[in-house]
Amino acid sequence: MILGIDIGGTTVKFGIVTNKGEILATERHDTLENAQTSEDFMGLLIDISKKYIASYPQVKGIGIGIPGQLSLDRTTLVQANNLGALNGTKIVPILKETFPDLIVRMENDANCTALGEMYFGGHEKDNFIMIALGTGVGGGVIVHRKLFIGAKGNAGEVGFLVVGPQRQVLENYLGQRHLTNYVKEELKKPVNGFSLLHSEDELTVEKVFHAAKAGDRFALNVWDYVGELIGETVVGLAHAYDITQFVIGGGVGKAFELFEASAKKTALSYFSPYYADTFELLPAGCEADTGLIGAASLVLNELETF
Repeated sequence: MILGIDIGGTTVKFGIVTNKGEILATERHDTLENAQTSEDFMGLLIDISKKYIASYPQVKGIGIGIPGQLSLDRTTLVQANNLGALNGTKIVPILKETFPDLIVRMENDANCTALGEMYFGGHEKDNFIMIALGTGVGGGVIVHRKLFIGAKGNAGEVGFLVVGPQRQVLENYLGQRHLTNYVKEELKKPVNGFSLLHSEDELTVEKVFHAAKAGDRFALNVWDYVGELIGETVVGLAHAYDITQFVIGGGVGKAFELFEASAKKTALSYFSPYYADTFELLPAGCEADTGLIGAASLVLNELETF
């Protein structure tokens, strides 16, 4: 068993996860209430961890997923824009001092998601790049069943690749808020006056998904546009990392069936046979709490090396 800790901008989630990816117990705490100072925050992590480890003495380690940049040795949060009071906190050493007999590992949250997909996504891939399309756009690179973290420890930031017609970073196109704003602007054009989405008071990515499923031509075109951007992105990633398998997840990624064809068509229009022959674009397979599953996967990955 593993204690997973998923630190987000809104909540900190704790959960006991089995080696098969089953979540046995969870609880949540408000992030901002507990992150006014690093001392308060570490107090929360230690207190809740003690409680769970007392109840589940079989726990072998603690895995922590957190947004932002980490130190190369993965012990310290260097910078998280929404958790400024925690920047510079030596999270792993403090926990390790309290739990010296346990494995304690920490990673960027998108990297955790990638590891979670490797163990529990069902694709059986040892080399792939995870692209998480959510509120923002994150990524993780898996090479020979290990995270590739780069020279300074923060490789795989897929959301900051410059793509598309306006030459902006991918997150500025496909982060949920940005994608919603794009749809709103496109709906103002007379050519799109027929769309069912004009009847929606509060537009969301989910509503664009449902409109497309209902056959709305404009909504379908939006997902083709999303696919083109993803296709362009994976071309650059494949050449940079020599990896041709990609897993797409996150809230926007749930519309995979609607943008898959466009993404593949775009990518294949650029790829040489070397890349095209092994190119795969796959939907994320994890359906449980991906944050906790991913955090727990850090410990599984550590145990796998022994």
